[in-house]
Amino acid sequence: MKTQPLPETEVQEIMERFHRDGYAVIRNILSVEECAALRLLTDEIAERPSVQEASKGWFVVRAPQDEDIAFTRLFIREPILSLVQQILGPECRFAGQNVIRNQPGQAVSNWHVDDNNKLEHPLPPDIPRWPAGARLPLIWLSVQVALTDIETIEDGPTEIVPGSHYSGRLTPNENPTFEGKGVEPIFAKTGDIYLFNHQTWHRGAPNTGKKTRYLMQLQYGRGDSLAFRCQGAEKTPALLKVIEDADPKLKQVMIGPAQYV
Repeated sequence: MKTQPLPETEVQEIMERFHRDGYAVIRNILSVEECAALRLLTDEIAERPSVQEASKGWFVVRAPQDEDIAFTRLFIREPILSLVQQILGPECRFAGQNVIRNQPGQAVSNWHVDDNNKLEHPLPPDIPRWPAGARLPLIWLSVQVALTDIETIEDGPTEIVPGSHYSGRLTPNENPTFEGKGVEPIFAKTGDIYLFNHQTWHRGAPNTGKKTRYLMQLQYGRGDSLAFRCQGAEKTPALLKVIEDADPKLKQVMIGPAQYV
């Protein structure tokens, strides 16, 4: 179990892997005992009406940060926070949390990029890829925390096509490859984490084993002034007065909540 920032040489090696492959595994961040307690707590809050409503009957337990401080504290846990800051910058902020709790037969098994297959760095057909070694900007990222052992294909690991975030394209539906690299499973033991670029082609392999897979997602946004510009106008009293009787479409553009479409 680690609770301090990692040595600089190790951090740089992790960053190289993350930017090259679209993910990087870091071992032994949470203890086995911590993970067991988080699994029990996940099962307990999953029965609460507020969580059931947020999760909409799915196997993803949503917004656990609203239910118990044990979940929330993880966002400042080291070395998680300092690694995320290396990618998103020092002002990174909370952007979401859930626990994927899929039983045998359950998985998000379609190939995709996150945010409803929203491609953030598209390229035209005549440009084959983004340059090798480029560090494409991320507005947000996920830290995946293995709360159970995910060591075999039967356990339903995340599957990824390394480097595919450089493709500038959405993933093919079946058997995706990128520059000769095919699908790789991300295996992890209880307490391991992996930094994850959501623009890399990925899916959850079907859970064909006999145990429930618990994978927590800590999601961070950049939180800086540029990302802030994506949130619409500040609702100052002066602006609210100006647009008080304005067209609803104008109000939506000015101060409406951000939405994925």
